[in-house]
Amino acid sequence: MPRLFFAINVPLSQEFVNLRRHLQEKTHYDKIVWVNDNLSHLTLRFIGKTQKENIPVLKKILHEIAQKNSSFDLNIHQLGLFGSHYCPKVIWLGVENQPLLLQLASSLEEELQKAGFVPPEGNFVPHITLGRIKKIDNKKKFSQLIEENQPIFHQTINVKDIILYQSHLEKDGPIYTELCNEPLIPIQ
Repeated sequence: MPRLFFAINVPLSQEFVNLRRHLQEKTHYDKIVWVNDNLSHLTLRFIGKTQKENIPVLKKILHEIAQKNSSFDLNIHQLGLFGSHYCPKVIWLGVENQPLLLQLASSLEEELQKAGFVPPEGNFVPHITLGRIKKIDNKKKFSQLIEENQPIFHQTINVKDIILYQSHLEKDGPIYTELCNEPLIPIQ
């Protein structure tokens, strides 16, 4: 069964790519699976393993949602962690609060639930994953590294479309295949 998710493609600026590479160099002794630069995205909703016959339903939902939501700007500005400082799980880039992003995610979730998809367990926390942490030897040093490398720069991207991806998990990292891409209503 295909693993699916809805997302916004986020091409990172060179400054954020350099930040990720710096963190990667400083943590070479730890076990972190880093996301390739060309796979950066903000997940709107992870669907997971899905019957192939449900893909047309998901494409239809994507089309309907895109026709009801406007494009918007998204400001990437911070570095963070999921998990605790004692047990970090994910290194991510955060975005400033954007009501149109929250509206987009909420309307997508509403349509998915109407179609019978089970709601996710947690709340929607918009972020761009940089790396998935498997093991950190010195957690205090790692937390200090994250605090010391908070970006003093930001990146604004214009979100023009939403995408339904299929994720193929491989030994060297995931491969994403675009199944459907729908443009949002252009800003006038």
